[in-house]
Amino acid sequence: MPIVVIKKKPKRKAGTRAGLTKASIATAAAKLLETPGAGEFSLRKLGKALGVVPATIHAHFKGGFNAVSGAIAIAALAEVAPPFKPKQQAADYLREVFSNILKVLHGRPTVANCVVLQISANVFLVPVLVERLLLCLDELGAPKNAQPKMLRRAMGAIFDMILTECTRSKPAVQKHASLQLDVAIKGLSPTEFPHLAQLRNALVAESANAAAHAPTAKLAGQYVDRLIAGLGLGQPEAS
Repeated sequence: MPIVVIKKKPKRKAGTRAGLTKASIATAAAKLLETPGAGEFSLRKLGKALGVVPATIHAHFKGGFNAVSGAIAIAALAEVAPPFKPKQQAADYLREVFSNILKVLHGRPTVANCVVLQISANVFLVPVLVERLLLCLDELGAPKNAQPKMLRRAMGAIFDMILTECTRSKPAVQKHASLQLDVAIKGLSPTEFPHLAQLRNALVAESANAAAHAPTAKLAGQYVDRLIAGLGLGQPEAS
């Protein structure tokens, strides 16, 4: 009787599950971050959402949780700094970049906070953004020896914009948060917190309405103009 040799299938490398890539993991992680009531983000929860064990995610992201968070930030900012248009002025380009960041992160508070944390830790996480910010500084006449410090201030202006304009939830979620704010202010002593008590209704209304307003190029331009003026490079004229 002939001997039948059964060939074993080669062992599949961890993390090579069909369709699972760094990009798809980052997309799923961002979606999980933005899901109301999802609770604290973890690789275990991400793995469950993807139908894999946490080790599979580690196979793609050796740095674990922090590496996944970095990928979320990279994906969010991947397209915000496009190539310069012909004859485009540096100040106008900065307005476009800041406006793009507003559009990408508006109504996504958890991703917005993730972007700030990750870029604060590693300003070169999105090198194209950094390269084009430096090009703008160069075009605006910033001295070479001052550009590293000015770059830090430019990133600070971006963080300020994100934290001020993009850390509000979508209208329905923000409305619920505003109701909680109302309850919290009501519980404070009017004697100890007279300004909060006096402005309670206005503060609650502002909180509820802020997320409903879409970001505008004009709003982004205000941050850019303040940045340029603060760097001492002159106040640009809007095109």
